[in-house]
Formats: sequence, C-alpha cells, structure tokens
Amino acid sequence: MGPGEGARVKRKALGAIAAQAAQAAVSLALQILVARLLGIADYGRFAILYGVIVLASGVVTGLVGDALIVLDRADRRIRAGLEVWLAIAAATSAVIAAAAAAASGFASPAEAGLFALAMIAFVVEEIVRRLLMAGYAFSRVIAADLTGFVVSLALLAAAAAVQALSLGAFLGVIAAGQTVGAIVGWRLVPRSERVLVGWRGANLRTVWGYGAWRGLQQTLRPAMLTGVRVVVLAATGAAAVGMLEAARTYTSPLLLVVGGLSSFLFVRFADHRREGRSGSLRESDRVVLVLVGATVLMSAVALGAGPWLGPLAFGVAFDPTMLVAWLVYGLSVAVVTPYGALSAVAGRQRVVFMVRLSDTLLGLVLTVVIVLVGGSPALIPFALAAASALGGVALRWIAANTPSAP
Repeated sequence: MGPGEGARVKRKALGAIAAQAAQAAVSLALQILVARLLGIADYGRFAILYGVIVLASGVVTGLVGDALIVLDRADRRIRAGLEVWLAIAAATSAVIAAAAAAASGFASPAEAGLFALAMIAFVVEEIVRRLLMAGYAFSRVIAADLTGFVVSLALLAAAAAVQALSLGAFLGVIAAGQTVGAIVGWRLVPRSERVLVGWRGANLRTVWGYGAWRGLQQTLRPAMLTGVRVVVLAATGAAAVGMLEAARTYTSPLLLVVGGLSSFLFVRFADHRREGRSGSLRESDRVVLVLVGATVLMSAVALGAGPWLGPLAFGVAFDPTMLVAWLVYGLSVAVVTPYGALSAVAGRQRVVFMVRLSDTLLGLVLTVVIVLVGGSPALIPFALAAASALGGVALRWIAANTPSAP
C-alpha cells in the first residue's frame, strides 16, 4: 500500500469514526433533552423504549445492513431479498414491541403507536446509513443524521409552543426526524445504488443465511451487560450498579472509536474479498496495533481526567479500579473487532457468532463467580475483558485459517 492509498485509508477511517460520533452525539442530545424537559420518571420510560429501538436497529442492521455489504446487492434477487427482509424485520419488531408496551401498561396506546413509528423510521434510516457506508460516503452519513436531528429539534420547538411536551411528543419527533434523515440519506446515495426492485423471486434464503447470524450477534453485548446489571443488583444493590454504569459510560468514547473503525473495516474487508485480494489478516494485525496504541493513550487521558470529571458529569467519584477495568475491557474489544469483521466477510459468520456467544457466556459465568466469592464489582469488567480476549485469540486463528479466495 503506497503513501497515497495509505492517506486515503486514514481519511476514510476518520470519516467512519466521525459518522459514529455524530450518531452518538445526536442520541446523547435527545436523551439530555428528555431528562431536562420531562423529568426523571418519564426519562426512565423513554430510556427503556429508546433502548429497545436501538437494539432492534442493531439486529436489523446485522440482518440486512451487513448482508447488503457482503452479498452481491447488484443481483436483482438478492436486492429483492434485502428489501423483503427489511420490511419484515422492521414491521415485525415494531408491532411486537409496541403491543408489548401497550399491553403491559408501560405506554399508552397513543405512545405505543408513536413508538412503533419511531422504531420503523429508525431501522430504515440505519439501513440507508449502511448503504452510504458501503460506498465510504461517511460525510453524507453525517449530513443525513444532522438533517434529521435539526428537523426533530424544529418540530420539538413547535410542539412546545402549542402545549406541554410529553413522552409521546418526543417519540413523534424521533419518528419524523429519522424519516427525514432516511429520505435525505437516500437522495445522497449514488444513483447506481438508489434502486428498488420488485419482490417477486426474492432470494430470501441467501440473505437470511448470512444476515441472521450477524443480527443475532448484535444482541450479545446488550444481553451480557444486562445480565451483569441484574447479577450486581441482586448481590450488592442498585448503588453498585449505578457506580458500575457511571464508570462504563465514562469510558464509552473508547468503544465509539472502535465501533467506527469496525464499520469501516467491515466494508473494506468485503471489498477486498470481492476483488480476490489477500493480505487482510496483515492489515487486521496492523489495525489492532494502532487500536492498542490509541486505547492506551485515550485510557491515560481518561484516568487523568477521572478525579474531577466524574464528580462534575456524574456527581460521583469513580472507583479507580473500576475505571481501569472498563478501560481494559475496551482494549479487549479493540483487539477482537478486526478479526471478527475479517472472518465474517469471509462467510464464517456462524463461527464468529458461536465464538462471541461462548465468550459472552464465559464473561457472565465469571461475573457470577466473582459475586459468589464476595469479590468487588470493580473486578467484573476485568473478567469480561479476559473472556473477550480469549474470543479474540480464537477469531484470529479462524481468520488465519480462512481461504482468501471469494
């Protein structure tokens, strides 16, 4: 790889990180607005509903978004399969989640309806983002996200001028903003990619065969973190969960960088695969070294700022051990991610899922063991990191033993 290509790769990688950061900033701003304008009780309800939306979006992104990058989306039957599965997954998840929210009394019927619309809009916009990422158009991804956010703010201001804001109002403006973001993003997609086809003869089996495993993988980390919270809550109480979550949230920018690079690498490795190019394992090794170096630097900054930023942002003083533990966990994710992406684009998505499922279960078992022997909750992220690192070793072995030919 020459100097010119190396510079282009760096620009694309930075663009992927910027796109991830923009989406995270929009999400954070919305949550802050809800907490400030509606109060903590409605914010709690919003956080749960929004978390379900994000989880559903992740699953559909794995099922359809990853499949459209790896499979031949120029094939009419494959493209039809992608469209059908997007429609099925978006509609099914929205109907089930909204019905559950309404039936349980967690949301009113009107709120549940707006919740369903917000979920569908969020999922569709995420797939449009993925289509833009497939062409490395990360600046256009940011443009679509920010346009949708500006529209949401304008509608929120208009609603506030008419009557007092409610949870339903926020769900409605999210649905509208994401819809606008999806439309803008679709218009920014290159004309050759901006094609919808009829669903007759859709190749549902091929899309499902690849995407289902990627979609399932998206559930593993949220499920693991939820399990950790439940175990810590049962053993030591809500205060310990709060401290653990505060430290995790504080270190989350590290995972933001890793997530952005992961999106970029997935697209890049898929392109290499289609072109029959080899050497991606060496590139993965180089990326891991870069990520390790960046993680160490970011961790040093986070540890230095923790004593004053913790009380300022979260109202609590961080446990230094807990902070280091979450940073080590972030380092383990950085080491694992490139090898998982490389193996997944090579058609080993089922094996990648089984490895990640195994290290997730191992992390939960180690969490229970720490609690049972009376260990500090601060040690739990170390256990999760150890399990993740073992999965990384397995994934690198898989990547090294996967043929390079498409």
